[in-house]
Amino acid sequence: MATLQVRKGKKSITYRVEFMREGNRISKSFKLKKDAQKFMALLLVDDDLANSLTNHILTTLTFSDAVKKFLAQDLGKDPSKHQRLNYWVSIFADKTVGKITRQQIKDELKLLSNDKALATLNRYKAAIGALYSYLSDEFDIDYNPVKGIRQYAENNGRTRFLTAEEISRLFITVKESTWGQLYLLVLMALTTGARRTEMLTLKWDNINFKSKTAHLPITKNGDQRILTLTADVIAELMKYRNISGYVFPHPREPKRYFRNFDIHWRVALSDAKISDFRFHDLRHTCASLLAMNGASLLEIAQVLGHKSITMTQRYSHLCVSHKAKLTDRVFGGIVNG
Repeated sequence: MATLQVRKGKKSITYRVEFMREGNRISKSFKLKKDAQKFMALLLVDDDLANSLTNHILTTLTFSDAVKKFLAQDLGKDPSKHQRLNYWVSIFADKTVGKITRQQIKDELKLLSNDKALATLNRYKAAIGALYSYLSDEFDIDYNPVKGIRQYAENNGRTRFLTAEEISRLFITVKESTWGQLYLLVLMALTTGARRTEMLTLKWDNINFKSKTAHLPITKNGDQRILTLTADVIAELMKYRNISGYVFPHPREPKRYFRNFDIHWRVALSDAKISDFRFHDLRHTCASLLAMNGASLLEIAQVLGHKSITMTQRYSHLCVSHKAKLTDRVFGGIVNG
């Protein structure tokens, strides 16, 4: 219940709004009565505002500390999430988590839109949304300033994948790379559809040579996944087989995985005369090859580790010839049947 008090001073009159919620009392003073009344009205209709003003966690926990807590328990292997949350830390720093508003986030996303793609903006929004979801579960608070911010319409039309000729040229150049394991990494990416970080963080005890599989303990989605390895991948792995450590260690610091191998990748692309192609597009190439060779969307989703078949729909047009053969086989003689 909010109350409005008129306070008469020696030189002026002020209007104080007092509000009690869950045993916490707040007050705020205004010079104009209409501003005080507007604030009271907002308290009555906006639970998020009321929570942010009275909840202990929301009023004492800083954004930077909240991010530290969140990242300490986050098991997902998505370094981009860390980078995006650290960006938000640079914006909100020591502001308490309850002081961050929907409008502030919208304003920052608008600034980011000057040099970021719409899909990237959604990832920045999702990162801060995941933080507040964690706070909600951990501290039982009901506040998320991302709630109500609309998703940007993404253009998922990019399905750049390599042609057979480009694959042939790329394999030649990665075999000649000064980083000896680039061929193995590209071959594994192309034949498993695994994400970059999923492969780079593989350890030798994740590889089962007998079953020809690689176990991903935790993926970007937070789930476990098994990669099936081709005979070519197994043969290449055998060249570097070790008892422990990373499959793709840093050349100079073996206890770390080789996170930034991009200079070798770019040289290989240039030598192969392949343009407009990212490492992640090897994942698209894997899916595209599966689709064009008769795999169903469900099978492609299982290989790629998609949680939802919706993510796999971008490859549906490549399954047309397979579907044509299927319907012709099943229904081709139905009239004469």
